[in-house]
Amino acid sequence: MKNVALIYPNKFKGGISCLAMHILYHHLNEYHDIACNMYFIENYKEIKNKDAIIITLQYENDYFNVVKIVNELKQKNPNAVFIGGGPCAIANPLPLSSFFDAFVIGEIEGTDIMYELIYRKTDLDGVYYPKLDGVDEESFRKIKRIYPKKLTIEDYPITQFTHPSGAYGDAFLLETGRGCPRRCKFCMAKNIYYPPRFRKLDDLKYLIDEGLKQTKTNKIALISPSVGDYKHIVDLCQYIIEKGNERNEYISISPSSLRADTIKDELLKILNLKTITIAPEAGSERLREHIKKDISNEDIENALYIAKNNNIDKVKLYYMVGLPTETEDDIEEIINLSKNIKKSFRKVEISVNPFIPKPHTEFENEPFNLESKSVIKYIEKSLKKSNITVNYENFNSMIIQCILCRGGAELGDLLNKHDRPVQFLKYLKKNEMLYEYLK
Repeated sequence: MKNVALIYPNKFKGGISCLAMHILYHHLNEYHDIACNMYFIENYKEIKNKDAIIITLQYENDYFNVVKIVNELKQKNPNAVFIGGGPCAIANPLPLSSFFDAFVIGEIEGTDIMYELIYRKTDLDGVYYPKLDGVDEESFRKIKRIYPKKLTIEDYPITQFTHPSGAYGDAFLLETGRGCPRRCKFCMAKNIYYPPRFRKLDDLKYLIDEGLKQTKTNKIALISPSVGDYKHIVDLCQYIIEKGNERNEYISISPSSLRADTIKDELLKILNLKTITIAPEAGSERLREHIKKDISNEDIENALYIAKNNNIDKVKLYYMVGLPTETEDDIEEIINLSKNIKKSFRKVEISVNPFIPKPHTEFENEPFNLESKSVIKYIEKSLKKSNITVNYENFNSMIIQCILCRGGAELGDLLNKHDRPVQFLKYLKKNEMLYEYLK
């Protein structure tokens, strides 16, 4: 029997809403000779004498936690194999290459790759072994990504742990598709989960039926980079509502994201949303066209018109600043678009963050714009009188995200020595290394 720890390197509320955690937990416990338990930042210290430790790498800013966890657990689990996976591993595992024995480059469904790694096999396709393969970009990029050609009901976690504190609340996570058919030049998911694959409607109905039997919940979260691009989305949502009627309860539906050009009256009537979320990304049509966002002002107006007709009185908007070719006019367009929307809605909230050039995207070699910080402050100040809430991430954490998604194995030593983001950034600035990663 192999004892395995599966870790989400951040808080429980994020981990319990991470579909990858549920998929891995379900997949590994299907083997008769593997016992897998889930852990989070709150309880990982309990892990000892395990045969394998698997950490899902969802966000670069979790790397500080990852290094701390690995260093502590290597003491208490001297015989464990350390395995990394997830979007950050697929995109660029090099900064963490000295902390793991292996990284899975891709998706595990329909394979025994995890099982074989737990049993320490070292010649597997779709696996990057830093000590064997080398720790330069060329060595890593030679590894061919693995993925299932079709998404089926096999390996799907029908029994899920839910909790009210989760990002989607107490919800059953239902993945409608993986990858994205759109053309956005800044989006990493489009490329690392290519080609886009959608589940059959009958398969999703089966997962709903069985999921609601096994998982105590009255909420379903639809998971996909663009939920509205699923061609059977209305039929699927209608089925969920009917399922609730059969059980004499209302089952609420929470879509992870909806594009403005996929919002239809029929869909909003079923979803019964209180808030509509739209990501124009840029204020002007010119810049949206350049980044291939493919959403026009007319699409946004139509979506908002439909939202208003469905008694939605709150709008959330997501923007990026510091995009390639951005001008002052583009910034003013963000302000004007937001103000115009506020005229028709009780509450408007916007999120503005700097563009981060991610690996495997068309914009991977573009610079990170340090001026974005003052631009965000300018937008916030300009919208204050309009009573529009402006949210943004800590700017230094965005800089760090850019460094870690672009950097190489040399960052491993720095992560080891500087275990807090502030120290890490301070060192890079002091040694005039920062620009190298941002240019």
